[in-house]
Amino acid sequence: MMSERACILVVDDQAPAREILGRYLEEVGYRPVTAESVERAEEILEEEIVDAVLVDLRMPGTDGLQGLRRFKKFDSQLPVVLLTAHATVESAVAAMKLGAFDYMRKPIEFDELEIVVGRALEHRRLLEENRKLRAAVEDHYRLENLVGRSAAMRALFDLIRKVACSDVPVLITGESGTGKDLVARALHGLSPRAQNTFLSVNCAALPEHLLESELFGHERGAFSGAVRARTGYFREADGGTLFLDEVGDMSAGQQAKLLRVLESGEIIPVGSERSLHVDVRVVTATNRDLETLMRQGSFREDLLFRIDTVRLQLPPLRERREDIPLLAAHFLERAGSDAAARTPRLGGAAMRCLLDHGWPGNVRELAHAIEHAVLVADGEEICPTDLPARVRGEQPPISLEHSQQMAGQPYSEARRAFERGYFSDLLERADGKVSVAAALAGIHRATFHKKLRQLGLDPGEARGGADT
Repeated sequence: MMSERACILVVDDQAPAREILGRYLEEVGYRPVTAESVERAEEILEEEIVDAVLVDLRMPGTDGLQGLRRFKKFDSQLPVVLLTAHATVESAVAAMKLGAFDYMRKPIEFDELEIVVGRALEHRRLLEENRKLRAAVEDHYRLENLVGRSAAMRALFDLIRKVACSDVPVLITGESGTGKDLVARALHGLSPRAQNTFLSVNCAALPEHLLESELFGHERGAFSGAVRARTGYFREADGGTLFLDEVGDMSAGQQAKLLRVLESGEIIPVGSERSLHVDVRVVTATNRDLETLMRQGSFREDLLFRIDTVRLQLPPLRERREDIPLLAAHFLERAGSDAAARTPRLGGAAMRCLLDHGWPGNVRELAHAIEHAVLVADGEEICPTDLPARVRGEQPPISLEHSQQMAGQPYSEARRAFERGYFSDLLERADGKVSVAAALAGIHRATFHKKLRQLGLDPGEARGGADT
């Protein structure tokens, strides 16, 4: 916030000019500070806060234009007014291109000077208010790497802050791509365990026979291939947080072992008879309906009660469309920090496409859409044609010939043929990147990998040949 008497720095090599301007500025209520050169002005800028600068254009040594460049390095929002008795169109244009706030001819008309200085200070005040507003918005609408200003996200942020400081088990639910991993990391980052380890484990990505040894560790020789002992994720996360994603995909046997650890705080490595105590906060997540699984008998009721002390429900992106512009800006900013070239801005037509899309892949799909657009955009503005075809509403139809061919097959074969075509098409459109293809399909990457294995598809055969 500026002081009651704004500080105006007057830079002129002529002492009479400095004295006259300084006296007038003081008479109208400002605090003038004078310098005979740009170098002396730089020393003053290092010593105190200056609200505006009046600098003569023509001075021996470093002139006003060079001074303008230097002053902006101290404070890019500092309003600088150039003064000269030799005004030309060329010099005025050069000054404005370099960021001068205004340009005045000598001899200075004091009434005009008062107006220009007042406008310059008002401009600075507005810039400062905008800066503080942006900072407040970012603080209010962001939590760690979570972004949102909708009522649902603000309520979620409040609940995260409340439960982060405790060790109660938290269950995070929501569709794939909504950011469950980010919520888990936010819980850890805001907790007293923040300086210790955070580990994320996707239960669906690990084969059933390996999950137990990965979680609890194993002794050397515990099973075929166990040539050395394994610590296990629980011991690696001791003192920190262990995030178990896709917990709904655990088998009945794995659920029983997890329940035992949560109840006792002790693990037994595979091949060992000795239990070990661990101090781990367990956060779980799923995109499945655990209550339905429980009624079907495929998820333990006692385990659900144990992990569901606090539930954090992430809304799908289609239910919080007011967050799309904020998220798009966030991903553009992130893309800009990763790119060497200038990041294009998001055009109005492209934003309309983003707002109209259904986002089955949720926030993950939006992130990939922005990344795609930044990579392919040629100009300074992202257009609808720079967005993935799916986002701009272009879906390839199933041909009549293909439909007739499938109609002559048994259901199981037709379904498999359709799925192979569907997943192959997704990989083709994603240039072989499984993470992008999974986002387009609206499923988790591990689930996508599992489906590829079932269908006998290799992501490396798709265009681009790279899996990410």
